[in-house]
Amino acid sequence: MNKNKLLALSFFFFIFTLALNAQTGSETIDSSVTQEVQQLLTPVDKQAVRVNCRLTDFTMEPGEVDQAIVLKDPANEQTVLFDLAEGGAIVSLIYRGTEYVWGYNGGGLLQMAFHNQRKDGPWEGDYNPTQAGDGTSKSPVTGIGGNGKDSLDILTMMLDFNHNNGFYKHPLIAVWGGKVDTHIPTSYFSPYTLETIAHWVKNSGGEPKYYLELDERITHLTDEKLGELIYDFADYQLWKFSVRAISPKNCPCKSSLTNYMSGGWYSDSTRQEGLAIAMPSSNFPNSKVNGGFNSDYMWRNHSFHLTSSESLDGVASKSFVWYVMVGSWDNALKFSQKLGLSRGER
Repeated sequence: MNKNKLLALSFFFFIFTLALNAQTGSETIDSSVTQEVQQLLTPVDKQAVRVNCRLTDFTMEPGEVDQAIVLKDPANEQTVLFDLAEGGAIVSLIYRGTEYVWGYNGGGLLQMAFHNQRKDGPWEGDYNPTQAGDGTSKSPVTGIGGNGKDSLDILTMMLDFNHNNGFYKHPLIAVWGGKVDTHIPTSYFSPYTLETIAHWVKNSGGEPKYYLELDERITHLTDEKLGELIYDFADYQLWKFSVRAISPKNCPCKSSLTNYMSGGWYSDSTRQEGLAIAMPSSNFPNSKVNGGFNSDYMWRNHSFHLTSSESLDGVASKSFVWYVMVGSWDNALKFSQKLGLSRGER
């Protein structure tokens, strides 16, 4: 219905109401008529669901301005940005004025990635669904929820970072900017979605007062068997964080022999300033957990990866949780050692 018709119909009901009141002397009219008039006069909400989140612009690379959701902890000590152009991955974490996430491009954020060794083509390749995308196109965010204060819910459809070099038999070509991807090599969707629910949990060590909890769920959308899926909990940090920390040491370790896996990078040997990630081994009760470090000398970043593996065949989902702990390694380690026993400190 166009604007002119809407105004005409509204005016008709207004005149009808006046005439009816004049004839009956009543101050009220039939409720159904009143309700219809109110509905006609109410502006149409162009957003189906409104989300109470604060948005900001973030410049990842020169000339590339992304939109991100801002999530601050209850103590107002940490500001975390979830990049909506990069699948909702964490592009920035600032604590006491210091940035802890590298965040220069989609291959170096704080995010989930998954690996499946494919043997469908002339060579063996890594099928690599990644939260942020594949470097040329970005994994689209298809849903956002949360109250904008202490919780955030993001749903992502993931692209294959390696552009289907593993020759997965049923790839879907990516759509970016309203058109089919035209980059070479072409971008491809994977048959997986990722839901990320972010919360703040108390840190009994006191500094900072809160750590970030990421409750996540991966869903396989196709009824086929792909075999073992490697779960990669990736943390990319600035080059200045160059001192390693990991616990337990000498892993991979059977999940039955440890209740957690934790590690990260710190600015010096005191390990007072840095960032660690951790997960309970109960994420993968029948597998092994591990942690590994990497240094990228070209892009000048340091990364730490929590890893484990488990198949996710057929139409199925798997939930898991991990933690982002800025500050000292001592406090992060004490928190990590309780994981799987109390599942954090909500």
